[in-house]
Amino acid sequence: MRKYFISKHPQALYDMDLLPKLTDIMNVWKVCTNREKLQDEPWCEDIEILRALDILSSYPNEFWKYPVITYYLSHKNKPNFMTNFRLFLNRLVAELLTRYLVDSSINFVKSDIMKLNVAIVGNMHPSFSFKDLGDVNILEEIKKPNSKSVRMLLKVLAYLHDDQVELLPQKWEIEHIFPQKWHSNYFPTNVSDDQIKEKIELLGNKVPFEKKLNIQAGNEYFVKKKDEYAQSKIAVTKALCEYSDWNLDTIIERGAEISKEIKRALDRWVASY
Repeated sequence: MRKYFISKHPQALYDMDLLPKLTDIMNVWKVCTNREKLQDEPWCEDIEILRALDILSSYPNEFWKYPVITYYLSHKNKPNFMTNFRLFLNRLVAELLTRYLVDSSINFVKSDIMKLNVAIVGNMHPSFSFKDLGDVNILEEIKKPNSKSVRMLLKVLAYLHDDQVELLPQKWEIEHIFPQKWHSNYFPTNVSDDQIKEKIELLGNKVPFEKKLNIQAGNEYFVKKKDEYAQSKIAVTKALCEYSDWNLDTIIERGAEISKEIKRALDRWVASY
């Protein structure tokens, strides 16, 4: 970047606002990464903004950071910044996550992100859309997501729970409710190992789980892990205790239910914007 500015825009390196802007950028990452509170920055105590940033932090590459920073630097001192920032971040989550479910290649949003960066400057409410879904059934994409989008989806699901009033712990792992290692006697003989493996990796069989409790739960079956689930401070995980049993049918049923719940949330964030 220095090489580019030296050759193309050398005057930018002598801008008196350069170092203050770099400090502002660093402050944003203090909130995102360290969960610090900034003085005279009420947005960093808004739980919806913090949730959106936490979800975005699990996006599999760095592109989400650019519009967040551009929006903050462009509009942080304007009236109604916090409300507009919240709406913008939720829309960004919906757009990036929906598109990533369909195409997980590294650079697929690069050009859209660059266009959005330009649109943000001078506009608190820029129009943008990263979706080109064609005939894709997004509900099916949520039920059986690519592995790199699972953490984002689980964060969305966790924050939709009414009892989740705080951010998720910084150290959590993806818990397979039905274990990844199983005994063949547990299933009817007409169910193949490939069918079992496929269902175990569906979203309906996964929840966020505190790392320490996940280690304690190990690779046990559901009835033996319920005590650990009951100790969880993650509401969606604690709610698993309401189930009496867990099997392949339960995975399918829960997967359909939570896929609809997530899609409704993503649609709502787009519509609200």
